[in-house]
Amino acid sequence: MNSSGDVQTVSTAKPSFWKRFLRIGIPVLILLLCGGIFIVYFLGQYQLRNATERFSVEKRQLLEKASLSCIDIQRQDISLFALPLAWSVRKEVMQGNYAQVDEYFSELVKIRGFGVIMLVEPAGNIRVSTDRRLLGSTFTSQYPGLSLDVQQPVTYPLRDGKSLFILPVMGLNGRIGAITFDYSYKRLPQP
Repeated sequence: MNSSGDVQTVSTAKPSFWKRFLRIGIPVLILLLCGGIFIVYFLGQYQLRNATERFSVEKRQLLEKASLSCIDIQRQDISLFALPLAWSVRKEVMQGNYAQVDEYFSELVKIRGFGVIMLVEPAGNIRVSTDRRLLGSTFTSQYPGLSLDVQQPVTYPLRDGKSLFILPVMGLNGRIGAITFDYSYKRLPQP
């Protein structure tokens, strides 16, 4: 029997090591896991943003390089085409058949990319042109600073992705004229 004045002491047993470990370890583990997820997420977003910026810069540079390469290929193709054109026009000019030259030019201007095509006499006057308003005018009034006195095909860059080609038409004793035309290069489609 216990007397009323006795104080009963309750002895509390210390929790076991594993219980203490679980009580402290599980919350710490959850905090570490959440912190790790948080860090990985934001580092991933940062790296993704940097990779995207780097990719877009590299993509633009690659597209620009491909576009310039495409233009170079087209320029080479036009240069290959220029010699047979000059020889065909030479034959007709030597025979005085300017109507046939006009027909050649009219067919060429229908091809996408070709602009105004002209046959310029050695004196600089435009003899045949797909733009009828230019007939009889001088080449230097249309393209100041450009020389027709060339011995091989020459290309001059114009605005808006165009180039002016000048092809000499050579006769037996010298130059009997020049063919000039502007050509708009086809660009690669942008994604």
